[in-house]
Amino acid sequence: MSRMTVFLVIVSLATVVSAGYVNDWDSPFNFRCPDNQIISYTSSIHDNRKEDRRWEFLCRTAGKTHSCIDSGYVNEFDEPIVYTCPGNKVMVGAHSYHSNKHEDRRFGFYCCDVKGRSPRNCYDTGYVNDWDQKLTLVVPEGKAIKAAFSHHDNRREDRRWKYQICTL
Repeated sequence: MSRMTVFLVIVSLATVVSAGYVNDWDSPFNFRCPDNQIISYTSSIHDNRKEDRRWEFLCRTAGKTHSCIDSGYVNEFDEPIVYTCPGNKVMVGAHSYHSNKHEDRRFGFYCCDVKGRSPRNCYDTGYVNDWDQKLTLVVPEGKAIKAAFSHHDNRREDRRWKYQICTL
């Protein structure tokens, strides 16, 4: 193998090793990217027996983050999520807890300004998952998550998600 191939294999393995679920079934999570990083990827799997999702996130460097906020919980159980980071802030994390009674989660988000950069040319992703299916969102290089939208179905005991992505 060439040196470049070996390097790419090592980088790929390092990425896989660094990815991991931030919660177990029915358990809370509190995830925030390190300083100066934003969310670059999120994924979630659903379990019909547990009626819950496990979540994973990856981050990438975006520039100096500052003036960060915690939204607090933005939804009640079984209710929609319609949340946009205020001002020029973009998402750098999320926190959540699960209720077995409701078979749903409440969510909150962490948002930060990125020095010298402001979100523009935003677009909605459309749904990034179907009921009971894997959710995958890859945020393209040079872009950031500005908003999250979700709704819950009591019959399926799951949520569908869409996001707003902006050039940063």
